[in-house]
Amino acid sequence: MNFDTLLNAHLARRPDRIAFYDGTSAVSYRELDAEAGRLALRLHDRGARAGDRLALWLPNCAAWIVVFLACARLGVTVIALNTRFRGHEVGDILQRGKCRWLAMWPDFKGIAFQGILESVDAQCLRRLEGILVCGGTAAAGGTLAGVPAFTFEGAPRPAGQPPKAAADDQADALVYTTSGTTAVSKLVVHSQGGLIRHGCDVAAAFGIQDSSAVLLGAPLCGAFGFSTAVAALSAGAALVSAPVFDPVETAAQIHDCKVTHTFANNELIDRLLAAAAGAVPAFPSMRVAGFASFAPSLDTLPERAQAAQLTLVGLYGSSELQALVAGQDPASPLAIRRKAGGRLVSPEGRVRARDPETGSILAHGEIGEIEIRAPSLMKMYLDDPQATARAVDPEGYFRTGDLGATLSDRAFEFSARQGDYMRLSGFLVNPVEIEQFIEALDGVLACQVVGADDGRGSQAPVAFVRRQPGRDIAQEAVIDHCQRHMAKFKVPRKVLFVDQFPVVESANSNKIQRSKLQEMAKAALVPGPERLS
Repeated sequence: MNFDTLLNAHLARRPDRIAFYDGTSAVSYRELDAEAGRLALRLHDRGARAGDRLALWLPNCAAWIVVFLACARLGVTVIALNTRFRGHEVGDILQRGKCRWLAMWPDFKGIAFQGILESVDAQCLRRLEGILVCGGTAAAGGTLAGVPAFTFEGAPRPAGQPPKAAADDQADALVYTTSGTTAVSKLVVHSQGGLIRHGCDVAAAFGIQDSSAVLLGAPLCGAFGFSTAVAALSAGAALVSAPVFDPVETAAQIHDCKVTHTFANNELIDRLLAAAAGAVPAFPSMRVAGFASFAPSLDTLPERAQAAQLTLVGLYGSSELQALVAGQDPASPLAIRRKAGGRLVSPEGRVRARDPETGSILAHGEIGEIEIRAPSLMKMYLDDPQATARAVDPEGYFRTGDLGATLSDRAFEFSARQGDYMRLSGFLVNPVEIEQFIEALDGVLACQVVGADDGRGSQAPVAFVRRQPGRDIAQEAVIDHCQRHMAKFKVPRKVLFVDQFPVVESANSNKIQRSKLQEMAKAALVPGPERLS
């Protein structure tokens, strides 16, 4: 199935069903199809053809979905650009993605996107043949950064009509950029059929139906947000969103649109619960709230949600496998639901754990690198067959780089990124254990623990601590507390106090840059010239 076939199925059964609540306005499936068709004509009239690539640089809005569906109809591959990107990042993606087209909202959220584009190296823009301007008018003279610009609203010439559904289900549809916390971001390609099949599996796993309303809790430019959107669109449900997240307004949207599902990071759900102002239930229509943990200081969120009668379920996903590839059962006890991982949403999916050192497949319950084979797997890394071959084994299992333990051949429990685990005195130690212990100390706001080379051939833990405002807890107090209650090899060798953790901006949240913390930890353990040896 491709996206054109999917839309036609909805038009035959539910043409006037709302597809997208864009803030205070609503777009039906009939209107969505008509707008996508009109824009496909406009793009085709400008010269867009199957196999082209368009960089989509828009916030969450109906226009994002319309542009994507128009491109899907033409067979144009969409490369999703994060609205947080700046000149260097935009130029890098445009150049590596070999983009012929760009869609953007020049003045969204008061950010000077036009200025950002003009700061991009001209060499990175050389392939662009046109810029589609949404949410405004084209620049004076009809150009942006020297590239011809045209508006979203304009009408196509009748002569520009493209063939209906130029792309089949195996056509490249969407390219995600990975977060790039430790290296340059990869460009991850998914097909139309793969995206829709995954959307159908997610909808079935979490009970999303055509009568459901799904809150878009993450940016469409990332796997988290787009997987949510495709799950809703596959089921013929309604998506609920706004270009700018405001917790009070979004809480009102949940009530007004009778939202039944959302999938979001824990920071967003924390702010929604605060906006509910202690109401029980906080959101009466909400049946499932899937969450991924991005803020380590919100570990009590599941208990708070439980008290507000909001059913949270832990999730798992990636750009390569798509988000929501696994999730916990909403009927499970809270102690299970709060954990990342769960059961693969595809009945055909399989998971296994491999010993990182010996390469052997481990028994259920033993921690190793998680490998997943699922229909939602990417087609490839864009223009990089070597990286694709390294990531996917001959049996079709994706090497996730995450550590965890399988519970069955379809279920697992996530532990940590493989590089996050520390091998201390011969033992694999999850840093979260030490972090949570230190965060329980009075005066500690948040903690991150990483392992670093101590200069003597061993790895030692180093704790980075953010103090609570006005508190002056000392390194000695933290280390003494750990020494009295934890095994010696888990006690941090150093405690470094920071105002903020280093982060890298991703589509879903600000991710803590643990590789940077590891560099800082190594510098603290082995200072000066000795560290360079």
